Amino acid sequence: MAARSTTHPPRIDAPDLGVLTDADGDELLAHGIFESVRYTDTDLTGRDLTGIVMSECSLVTPIVADSDLTSARLRDAVVERMQAPNLFAPRSSLHRVHIRDSRIGALDLFDADLRSVTIADSKLGLVNLRAAAGRDVLFRGCILDELDLGGGTFTRVAFEDCSVGVLDVDRATLDQVDLRGLRIDTIRNMGGMKGATISAHQAVELAGHFAAHLGLRIEDPS
Repeated sequence: MAARSTTHPPRIDAPDLGVLTDADGDELLAHGIFESVRYTDTDLTGRDLTGIVMSECSLVTPIVADSDLTSARLRDAVVERMQAPNLFAPRSSLHRVHIRDSRIGALDLFDADLRSVTIADSKLGLVNLRAAAGRDVLFRGCILDELDLGGGTFTRVAFEDCSVGVLDVDRATLDQVDLRGLRIDTIRNMGGMKGATISAHQAVELAGHFAAHLGLRIEDPS
């Protein structure tokens, strides 16, 4: 009998949207508070949205480029088909947020707080989660060029049918982080892998990285 997995999956709560009213995205502004609204085809290019608060909101096909969402707070939000060459949102807070079918070049969530967040069926370039705190986070069907978890604290994070070019776990604190559904090309700073779960197949594929981290030489006898 196969041993039961002791790795706990993320506890994902669906965003509670309630009844939404269609609104014009031009009303969005820094430090504004917006509730129970739907924005469609909103161009946020170059906008200052520092400290914006959005709850029970939906954004459909937004364009985000060179926008400042520092310290933004999103709660119970769904974002669909977003086009974002760069999304700058350091020190932001995302609680019960679902992002899907999106293309994001650079996602900067430095020092952010993520709780019950799903990113699905999306293509992402650099995802910067350095010094971030993530609890109950799921990536599903995503392609990532680089994922930087350096110095962050992550609990119950999982990947399903995902791939990443470079995974950086420098000084990360991981607990119940399930990497079995993540195809990994390169890992940086292997010492931060403690607390992660990988499959036996991944362990073989990543043997060279483990050996380099431990200072081992792998040589066949002559």
